[in-house]
Amino acid sequence: MLMKIIYIKLTDEEYKELEEKARKEGYVLMTDYIKAILFSPHSSEAYSLPQNVNDLVSQITSRLERKVQDLINPFTSQFEDLKKRIAEIVERIDELESKIESKPITKEERLPQPSQRKSFESTKKEGEKKTAIDILNEQGVVFESELKLKNADAYFSKLEREGARIIYTEKERIALSQEFFDKFIDKLKEIKSPDPAEAESKLDPKEAKLFKRLVSEGLIIFDGETKTWKPLF
Repeated sequence: MLMKIIYIKLTDEEYKELEEKARKEGYVLMTDYIKAILFSPHSSEAYSLPQNVNDLVSQITSRLERKVQDLINPFTSQFEDLKKRIAEIVERIDELESKIESKPITKEERLPQPSQRKSFESTKKEGEKKTAIDILNEQGVVFESELKLKNADAYFSKLEREGARIIYTEKERIALSQEFFDKFIDKLKEIKSPDPAEAESKLDPKEAKLFKRLVSEGLIIFDGETKTWKPLF
């Protein structure tokens, strides 16, 4: 039988280690020991070890990811609460800065003569700075995209606390005074045409602008059963 020869290069240390293992296993010839290793039925298990190790690493990684997610979830709501509180603090700081910058009232101004009281009160009202809700009540509706705000979150949070209706779209927030909102909804109920352009023509410019924006965002749809335009917010 024709025999094949395989050469293996080993260092002195490697050869001594292999020789020691062969001796402990009871082999006289090194070649017999090497053959036994190569053709042992357990050798295939040794070759598949890296794949087993990879599977184990994948399982451990998956478990770690789930564990980390479980640890993070409780803090999500706390983060949102913290964000809201920061917005409120910034708002209060802005109000304090506005008061500090304003001119202090003198003793004589605080205690005007009876003959001057009516004139003083009238002047004071005219000089008072309008608040965000005052401006909204005058305009009826404001769009976030048209405002230049340092802190939009604080601005809309304050409006909402003071009674404004806030509509959240994918692109922006829209604030409406309660009076404007009620009139807008009442007008929608009276429009029976499913054509958006015709519906817009029955609204005033501000209402038509709001209507067009909300229709494009899918927040107002025409209800085929009631034959009216229905808000989804």
